[in-house]
Amino acid sequence: MRIGFYEALQAMAFEYASNMFSIFPIIAGTLAATYILLLALLRLTQDKTEPPSINDAIPFITPVVSMLSKGTRLHRMMRDRYSLPIHTLRLPGSRIYIINSPPLLTSAQSQSRTLSFTAIQSDIAANMLGLKKTTNEMIGRDATSPGGYLTSFRKYIHPTLSNGSGLDDMNRRSIQVIAESLDALAGKGIVTVKLFHWIRHELLLATTEAVYGPKNPFRDANMEQAWYTFEPRVMMFALNLFPRLLARKSYQAREYMVKIWEEYFETGSHHQGSEMVKARVRINADFRISLKDTARLEVGGTHGILSNTLPGTFWIVHHIFSNPVILEDIRNELSKGVQRQADGLCTIDLTYVKSSCPILLSTLKETMRMHSTAVSTRKVMRDHRLDNKYLLKKGSTVLMPAVVQHTNRPVWGDTVDEFDHKRFAPDAKRVNPIAFRGFGGGTTLCPGRQFASTEILMFSALLVLRFDLRPVGGKWTAPSTVNSSMASALPAPDWDLDVELRPRDDKKWKISFSGYNKGMEIAAEDIEGAIPG
Repeated sequence: MRIGFYEALQAMAFEYASNMFSIFPIIAGTLAATYILLLALLRLTQDKTEPPSINDAIPFITPVVSMLSKGTRLHRMMRDRYSLPIHTLRLPGSRIYIINSPPLLTSAQSQSRTLSFTAIQSDIAANMLGLKKTTNEMIGRDATSPGGYLTSFRKYIHPTLSNGSGLDDMNRRSIQVIAESLDALAGKGIVTVKLFHWIRHELLLATTEAVYGPKNPFRDANMEQAWYTFEPRVMMFALNLFPRLLARKSYQAREYMVKIWEEYFETGSHHQGSEMVKARVRINADFRISLKDTARLEVGGTHGILSNTLPGTFWIVHHIFSNPVILEDIRNELSKGVQRQADGLCTIDLTYVKSSCPILLSTLKETMRMHSTAVSTRKVMRDHRLDNKYLLKKGSTVLMPAVVQHTNRPVWGDTVDEFDHKRFAPDAKRVNPIAFRGFGGGTTLCPGRQFASTEILMFSALLVLRFDLRPVGGKWTAPSTVNSSMASALPAPDWDLDVELRPRDDKKWKISFSGYNKGMEIAAEDIEGAIPG
């Protein structure tokens, strides 16, 4: 009886093995046929004058796997492996062209209608914010013409962020909030904070107070927390990856913020806010967008003013205080602008910080060069020959990753992977300014770069002048950023640092605003003659 049982088991095992051996050729044949089919499809649909298709070991599949596993690191890896000025990634149903060459970057940016950012912007807004169909249609209409909603931002919004009274008012209010908070902190003596969480809170309040005025919704801690819940999952919304199901808490946080913004606008609280927020309401009214959808659009507006300023401030503070040489250079530079009175009052002028502290400004730009993961994106509106050479097909996407330009060894030299706080100083070796993409470029150039940079610089300056920062445990470590949201141009740290803040003295400090009507040279577009043509 037992022998029969074992014999039966052996027979079953033999039959199973035989079946598997007979299935293997079928599976292998199917895979081989599928591969040949995909390869033929790739070759037949890839024009010889298109940028070369790469990373296609398994056509259409390998690029998807690489993008999901490597994220923004993929672009540098592909640049280093293939050394192409531009290449193609073929995905199922779509093409992505990645530009690596600075000259091609300039050519692409000059074709703002053919290679359109606003066409992509309208799709993202629809997915990210949950707008009504009629509002989506309004935003997407005439996306590349001067009279369209998105293209009208240059007329409505951008002037409020350019040099003038509107920008001055925002700068003044933001810095006042920062100064008052640091005054209160200095009065407590030595305190321990979680550095990123503390900086994030300080800059969020300073920024939103400057933009939204005395009825600023972010004075409520619940609104602040809702933002921290929503922002890390923005990409889920932008790509419409079922956020209501897969990012439920973030979805609820978005809807909570929408309700708060509805109340803010319906009560007319924006009339006490900045010229920028007034302009946002005005453009929506002129394009007949309801206040309810204006509230939804403001969630996107919040993303614009917060998502990069908060982590950017953390990284520059980390670089300054973790390196004694950088700290000493910047502290000496700032100290020359401090006016000390007999009664002990110390005054630092905003104009001095913006116009006479090139090492501090250079440190900010180097921080953005080292950390930026921004990717400028365009949609190809019709077939186009880029630089009269490369065919870009209608409906495809063009990517211009900052990390590719910021790690270009021929441009930046052998120290490209090192943090050099004097890299952008006036006496440093000059490089092609197009290669610096910290605030984007062309039609995706950040209109709020002057406001954001002023906030970051002034917060850093006051911290350097008034405090010493010491990590608990005595050693500075640089957090990784692999878990940061891909929607942010500057990544947030994966973990926080416990840091002691020690006041350097017990003196009183004052910020003066003598006026400065010239923009800082932050992007290539701010430098006269830097953009050809």
